[in-house]
Amino acid sequence: MMIIRQPLYIYPADRLESELDRLRQLFSATAIKSSQPGPPFNNFFLLGPRTTRTASQLLKYWGLTLKQSSDSTPMIAWGVWMPPQDNPLYAPLVQVYRPLRQSGDRPLLISEQPLQPGELIIVTEHCDSLVMLSPSEVTQTLPDHLQWFVWHSDLSLKTFRPISGQPYPQITQPQIPINSLDHPGPILRTSPPWLSDFYPEITFPLTPKNPSFQLISILPSEELADLTLALNDAPWTRQIREASSQDICNLIPWSQSRTCPSIVKQLVWQLQNPNLKRKVAELTGIPVTGRRELTCSRLRPGDRLFPGKNPPSDGKSRIQLHWVLQVPDSQQRPWDLRVSSPNSPEIPSIVYAAKPNSALCLLIGKDSSYEIPVIPENAGDRLSIMMTFESRVDPTPPPVSDPTFGESY
Repeated sequence: MMIIRQPLYIYPADRLESELDRLRQLFSATAIKSSQPGPPFNNFFLLGPRTTRTASQLLKYWGLTLKQSSDSTPMIAWGVWMPPQDNPLYAPLVQVYRPLRQSGDRPLLISEQPLQPGELIIVTEHCDSLVMLSPSEVTQTLPDHLQWFVWHSDLSLKTFRPISGQPYPQITQPQIPINSLDHPGPILRTSPPWLSDFYPEITFPLTPKNPSFQLISILPSEELADLTLALNDAPWTRQIREASSQDICNLIPWSQSRTCPSIVKQLVWQLQNPNLKRKVAELTGIPVTGRRELTCSRLRPGDRLFPGKNPPSDGKSRIQLHWVLQVPDSQQRPWDLRVSSPNSPEIPSIVYAAKPNSALCLLIGKDSSYEIPVIPENAGDRLSIMMTFESRVDPTPPPVSDPTFGESY
């Protein structure tokens, strides 16, 4: 989900319902519903956040205790809307407090302004401030027509995750080019699974002319099913760019938390083991000096990933492993990932089908790009783990030397 640390002020005009739904998508929430007014404290009402440590500390400073709801449904954001036809004299004051670290987290009032008719205010559970509503001095009570909302994530509506013993949906590997510039890439199969094999003998040297291949399989099927289920509760962060959108989870910090499932902790330990660099070097033929990235990516219906041309700025070569855990069940995606050369359009693009428990090994050099097409509606999520390794060795062949002139050309 997207993390927003400040209150949002929106004027939806006559598009309240569509604006609420747009925010639901922005927050990666499964539902939005009307709610009761926020908990009253003396003569003001709490908008949000309501479950964070910051909220509890600020209220504790005033001698107040925030009672936690018995509802276990994860709440994402809270909102309140004042109808545009309401009298502005009856508008409550919106008070925003922030902890003052220099004074032992004493609440500091940083903003106080009346709620405007037609205005919608949203506070997420990640907000760094505490937002309260204080009744107007004219009425001493909140207007009856205020509408309160809550965005939440219903655990019972979470995206399907395959369980042990169930077959994973697969999309058949295309046997013919999608078009004249798309060709299926090379596929390597290994048994036992690559992560479980301490000294795998399989290898495919990556070069600028052969920058990618697909490796099947990575993890035993039972462990894969358990891992996929565990990632359902990952602390996702929404990432939206000009041509891409996805949910991201940094696995290393999550693995260090107490609530992280043991199978995720075990996997992260395995992926951080120095032995993995040796295996990647032997697999790709490129000496690996370190790992730069270890994240989990989730693409939902409507998402796509298009990093564009992304050469290393430090002159080093990089190897990316896109380990696909779960694939969208849709025949509308004849290929799952395409590798191309933006500066050399005459070179055919290489495409790979969506296969669970496979890894695409990709050389990121001076002229390489990849994309993951849009996930169709009702197709399920695409779940993957991305690992990036770097090397000080440039895999580009050295220039040809002419002994006549003693220089290279």
